[in-house]
Amino acid sequence: MDHIGAVLQSSALMETSQPLQRRLSDADSVELAVLLGQMVQRYPAQDLSDSLEGYLLDFETLALKYSLAKVHEALAELRTSPGQKFFPRPDEVAEEIERQREEQNRASDRSAGERRKAESERDFWRWVDERMELSGLSEQAILDAVRVPGYMGRKARGKQ
Repeated sequence: MDHIGAVLQSSALMETSQPLQRRLSDADSVELAVLLGQMVQRYPAQDLSDSLEGYLLDFETLALKYSLAKVHEALAELRTSPGQKFFPRPDEVAEEIERQREEQNRASDRSAGERRKAESERDFWRWVDERMELSGLSEQAILDAVRVPGYMGRKARGKQ
């Protein structure tokens, strides 16, 4: 385990002869190395000493692409997933990040749709109120005149 910690620390802090186009800050590199070290401890039966340096570079690439926080969230989710028996590969982490992103997008879309629907209903009923005031007709008469499918009078639904 000490060997793995030394590899992680030296990899995170060591300058390379051919630096990547973009690199994490030193603080983020150390945080990523610590995070991966903690993950390694969760899978003690798996010897990662030969592949850990490559994993560190791959996870750094993921952190640059998505953010260190997203990598951390994905690792936390995978760490507690029932089927996760081995140290998560970078491609598994990327899939989890994309899954979480899609889930957040769907939730955001649902929320935006619900807000638009509520706003549309408020606008409609405002319009009905204006028509009632201008024409002197009842709410149901206005609704019958415009033949709006799916709308029933507020009295039938309970006045809003």
